[in-house]
Amino acid sequence: MMLRAVPLVLGLVLLSGPARAQAQATVYCVNDRIMVDTATTIQQIRTRTANNAQICVIGPSFAFRPDGLAWVRNNLRAGEGDRCSCR
Repeated sequence: MMLRAVPLVLGLVLLSGPARAQAQATVYCVNDRIMVDTATTIQQIRTRTANNAQICVIGPSFAFRPDGLAWVRNNLRAGEGDRCSCR
């Protein structure tokens, strides 16, 4: 009886693993353009500042990128790539 439960538990653990490891999409303003990206804020800063880019977080983080894009449309009344400002 116990042996039958092991594959079920193992399967549930394996299925729940990728959801936790999934990167969050954050709304950024990079060089005066709106961007929704799954890179962490630290990764964004390291990559973008190495290229002399101006970057700031202008919105929340989301589990799924499409949710971030919807937030941009609904709250900023804009789309990814539209103008923004870090000021």
